[in-house]
Amino acid sequence: MAYEFYEILEVTREVSAEELKRAYRKKAMEVHPDRHGGDKEKETLFKEVNEAYATLSDPQKRAHYDRFGSNDTGDRFGDSQGGFHTNMDFSDIFESFFGGGQGGGTRRKAGGIEGEDIEIRVKLDFAEALSGLKKNISYSRKIVCSECIGTGAKKGTEPKECSQCRGAGQVRRRTQTIFWVMEQTGICDVCHGTGKIITDKCTTCHGERRETFKTEKEIDIPAGIDDGMTIKVRGEGNDGIGSKSGDLYISFSIPDSIDGLTREDMNLFYTIEIDPTEAVLGTKKTLKIPVIGERTLEIKSGMQYGEVLKFKGDGVKHISKDQKGDLFITVNIKIPTHPSKKERELYHEIATEKKIEVADGGILSKIF
Repeated sequence: MAYEFYEILEVTREVSAEELKRAYRKKAMEVHPDRHGGDKEKETLFKEVNEAYATLSDPQKRAHYDRFGSNDTGDRFGDSQGGFHTNMDFSDIFESFFGGGQGGGTRRKAGGIEGEDIEIRVKLDFAEALSGLKKNISYSRKIVCSECIGTGAKKGTEPKECSQCRGAGQVRRRTQTIFWVMEQTGICDVCHGTGKIITDKCTTCHGERRETFKTEKEIDIPAGIDDGMTIKVRGEGNDGIGSKSGDLYISFSIPDSIDGLTREDMNLFYTIEIDPTEAVLGTKKTLKIPVIGERTLEIKSGMQYGEVLKFKGDGVKHISKDQKGDLFITVNIKIPTHPSKKERELYHEIATEKKIEVADGGILSKIF
């Protein structure tokens, strides 16, 4: 089936390289057989996910696949003879992202550690989200150990080369079945990918090579940020050793209303009540709306219950464009429940003039 690889990774044909990588990482983690007790079905799915990524992450292979809807470049699982062959090392791909499942998901290269991303959630109030602001945030991140400078060894000592992988951090494993022979490169289970063995550990980081540090950072939060949106701050995740640091992802929790003012995307909604006399005769009213401030409403004679007044450009600013939403004010008419004697008399006069039959006496008092 054409574009089957896109379906396997649950992405569209227009997916960017970065989005493709994220989709692959998520999918590979979901179906990795080690997480499912060696489930054969998951193993097959895992192979399909890797083949899809290997094809779509290579510009030339992706172009060929987009054009012909198939992959005949030697990377397919099944060829026309029904055999199995591949020149792709699944463990290499998976371990480059997840560290082979060791070290709590730390992505490792031989002798180094690639910094992990950090995700935090920040609460903002309604007004802050509308106006934008600079805000100090604090979070914990891993930084290169100040004592051993990332070696993991006690000061004055040096790590030794791993005897199993000879400092490579990886070992090759050969699997043979009646159908094929597969060679896989995996992280060394002795040194866990570092290529070094620490015999005398650093007293500060205890051989972990990094220490946890609480940091504070001022971030610019743009006007119009909405609940669930995320800001990415490059390089502010956990430190890498011999590789790049991770990124910081800040997602926001924001209420969608305050004191009757409600937000929907870029628009704001508010409801007021007016007296029947104001609806009949018309008037001008100055309101103080939460967060927005004062607005003058022109109530035209004959205003009906539920009519909506629009204030163009008084809504929420677009987070990245010079564009604002609108403010919509719904006008409801409040019927008096306990009119005065004078009001009742006036309503009777109106009813008489319009020849409207109304309840009188005790019944009238119960109605009003």
